[in-house]
Amino acid sequence: MLPSVSHVLALPRLQNAATRQEPILTRSFALGFVASFALRANLFVLSVVMCAYCMDRYGADVASASAACGIFTIGCLAARFLGGPVTDRLGLRATTLVGLGLTCASSLLYLAAGTLDAILAIRLVHGLCYGVASTTVTSIASADLPERRHGEGMGYFMLSVTLASAVGPLLGMVLSAGPASDLLFMVAAGLAAVAMAATALTGPLPADEAREATALEDVDSLEPGAPSVDFDPAGVRLLATPRPLARFLECSALPVGAVAFVGYLIYGAVSTYLDPFASKAGLMGAASVFFVVYALTMLATRPMTAKLLDTRGPAPLLVPGFVAMGAGIVVMGMAANGAALLVAAALIGYGMGAIQPTGLAMATQHLDRSRYTVANATFYMMGDLACGVAPVIFGLIVPMVGYRGLFCGLVLVAAAGVALFEGLHRKRLV
Repeated sequence: MLPSVSHVLALPRLQNAATRQEPILTRSFALGFVASFALRANLFVLSVVMCAYCMDRYGADVASASAACGIFTIGCLAARFLGGPVTDRLGLRATTLVGLGLTCASSLLYLAAGTLDAILAIRLVHGLCYGVASTTVTSIASADLPERRHGEGMGYFMLSVTLASAVGPLLGMVLSAGPASDLLFMVAAGLAAVAMAATALTGPLPADEAREATALEDVDSLEPGAPSVDFDPAGVRLLATPRPLARFLECSALPVGAVAFVGYLIYGAVSTYLDPFASKAGLMGAASVFFVVYALTMLATRPMTAKLLDTRGPAPLLVPGFVAMGAGIVVMGMAANGAALLVAAALIGYGMGAIQPTGLAMATQHLDRSRYTVANATFYMMGDLACGVAPVIFGLIVPMVGYRGLFCGLVLVAAAGVALFEGLHRKRLV
């Protein structure tokens, strides 16, 4: 018997009602949001001022001070490979608590540093601890997200990073300019402690309850005779992960991670050299609120970007994002006053606000939930690699072309990001 017209017309209503019954704001999401905000603020409160801090406190040159920024992300990069295996053994919540506790402790170690070499060692350890915690915090927040609203949920979650990117740098610049600069490290440790407390309140997580059944599920499914490429229902080519790497890497996240890598190169240059550039150019007043404007722009555009990925795909987000970043970095390089610097902040904020959450959502959008932690780790690994490489490479370029020359030249990197995305998109890899 065929369904009546009234029954057919009722189907969309039932589907909409079902969607409404799948909330994003769950307990684990809310507490994961708080933990993520505090943890990212721990990162930003130090990273934005570390280059200038090393030059002022220890008399380091630009290349050595840049290395202090880059070595942190080398530690993060190493931690991404540990995220999956450690989570399989300890569970998501326990791994996060351990990572956050060690992040808090390593933030206090800066107080005992007396040389630049000690700072470099502490930065490496801090990056390692932060890398473990940041990957699993993201997985806590995404554990209960409904599949139909995954992109929207991850967009809202990334607001925690947006807010931290405003509060952290502002705190860092204010505290580092004050008479008690050591307070900077106490505040960083306190932020990690807040993240630890929020994680402790999450209670048992679905991912932890099922981890024994699912930990090896994806590894065992990678049979030697399986095809190297699968196709998901949305038409994106999901790259199969070789069995020996399955605990450490999700190959399907590498293409979008490579696109994000380009954006993070530009961001790495901005976060590393904003403070010394502004000091030299006499723009410290505007620089102190640079990341506030950056974050507010991301915040204003986030509701649009959160839903656009689910409805229209990545192209309307990533291409304009790279164009905005290219324009912003040129404006920054040519800035002669505070207003121009803040315009650059808004453009770069819009660009990263499109690239970062879009890439993170795409990294896990078509995967089984048991692969979320590894996929998140893979995506962040690409960002870590970019932020680690950027200070090392650009630290060698700055003495030759200056800060302004570096910033203006980075428009070529933004153009490369557009070209890379278009090439991968045509091959249906993103």
